Amino acid sequence: MNNERAASKTNGMAGSGSLSRRAFLGVGATAAIGVGALGLAGCAPQASESAGTSSSQPAPTADDPWAGFRAEEYAGSASETVDVDFCIIGSGASGMVAAVEAAQNGKQVLVLESQENPGGNGMNTDCCFSFGSPQMEEGCAKYGLTVTPSEIIRSEVELYDYMVNPLLWADTIAHSADNTAWMVDNGVRFAPTTDYYAGNMGKTPTALMWEDSFFSGGECMMKPLFAAAENLGVETRTKTRAKALKTSEDGAVTGVYAETKDGVLEVNAKVVILAGGGWAANMDMLAEYGGYDPEAITSMSAAGSMGDTLKMAAAIGARQEAKARGYMFGNMIEDLTTFSLPQYHPGMWVNEDGDRFANEDCGELCHDYTGTAVGAQNEVYVILNDAMVDEAEASGNSPDLRKEIEAALAKGSAKAVFKGDDAADLAKKVGWAGDFEQTLATYEEYVAKQFDDEFGKDPSYLVSFGSGPLYALKIHQEIALSLGGIITNRSWQVVGEGRQPVPNLYAIGADGQMVYLGLYNLNTSGGHMATNVESGRYSVKHAVAHCF
Repeated sequence: MNNERAASKTNGMAGSGSLSRRAFLGVGATAAIGVGALGLAGCAPQASESAGTSSSQPAPTADDPWAGFRAEEYAGSASETVDVDFCIIGSGASGMVAAVEAAQNGKQVLVLESQENPGGNGMNTDCCFSFGSPQMEEGCAKYGLTVTPSEIIRSEVELYDYMVNPLLWADTIAHSADNTAWMVDNGVRFAPTTDYYAGNMGKTPTALMWEDSFFSGGECMMKPLFAAAENLGVETRTKTRAKALKTSEDGAVTGVYAETKDGVLEVNAKVVILAGGGWAANMDMLAEYGGYDPEAITSMSAAGSMGDTLKMAAAIGARQEAKARGYMFGNMIEDLTTFSLPQYHPGMWVNEDGDRFANEDCGELCHDYTGTAVGAQNEVYVILNDAMVDEAEASGNSPDLRKEIEAALAKGSAKAVFKGDDAADLAKKVGWAGDFEQTLATYEEYVAKQFDDEFGKDPSYLVSFGSGPLYALKIHQEIALSLGGIITNRSWQVVGEGRQPVPNLYAIGADGQMVYLGLYNLNTSGGHMATNVESGRYSVKHAVAHCF
């Protein structure tokens, strides 16, 4: 551990704008890691498609979950056929990076997008991890830190018990400076230097934010990539839903069938890249693979993230590990606009029994920790008093928090906003089965001695609730993105039986994300976007070297 970053932390009540962050990595040295393995084969010459006669598209069943995603269900029914070098399924961040990279290599590229407008989840992103770039070196110099590749990689893989592929992080770091420069060359607009995420989160100041505003990925990244792709002759077809992969008799992928308003489109392609953005818009898949209760969650994912690409790949024998992969979370409260109130650490969390269950500052390093903490309980409520409502509102967690709470209470039908004169009254109104009065009394003991015996909450966030009134705000999870599910190798090739590459098929971005499990962490902020760019560019580089 090198230098410790100084950060202000006020005693008593502190909002999310004054969270502390203890630096644990040293940064500055350019990565000296070997580049990714581009020497793996796995592409095959184009061959004739295996025969198929049925043109019906049956619904998936328990016996055949991939029904409707098989080539034989579309063969012979195409109303249009096109031939291209690359067919990229999905026009989000990774898909458009791949499209531009392929076109810059002189290849004919077709992008298929199921929705009316392109961009997918890339339209609402915030930053990209950058290492070894001039922006990163200046950002780390600001904090007097030196960050090394090995420290980043160790931090990432230890969090997931070494169940993720560290070589993908090694490649991402090794190529990061060049990838950052490539994005700038293609019009992407970044802030001048890297920083900690949101100014105080993450373990390293390696988050390169967009230039305009926090969630301006659409303006600063996607629109420039759309323009670059158009200038290079990339064709993007919207309202075109890819449904099945064509294969030859030896199992090599030879193209795609897609549904359009005019019928079935048949695409013959030398390379197919899956960039569908995962399945976080598909409640059935969130329930099956994530274990989420569809009645208790909402989704903020792009509408096209329906898991079609996972089903297409699985239908031809690709390995899928969806139940083990990760998610990005949000925490919402019905009738309130805030999504960051769990980041207000002086509040107290209780579950459906009125029992406290975690240190409420767990999201100080990574906001997604609040998502996993909430998900471990059946119900979760954040408890505030009047002073905390005002403090949370003033700190930016919700600029209209009090007004929204009062409006929810006034309408009399609120299911997530409760107010009680004291602990007993609040417990009665919410209907907690346990002893909330004792829970609060025990917490007040921790406040008095400024030490949390149960969960180790930072003493600076231990604040008394006084005598009342008290508010209970029921949190529900909002899923932003699924991460991974289609198993890939180091070159982003989809693998099948025996982990052998499926010739001519790649999965990138959220489809083939192999560096997260369970949650998206902020150890290294912007890591998912960095692997979007890495997988988009280097899947194409591998394909150009081996599939033509």
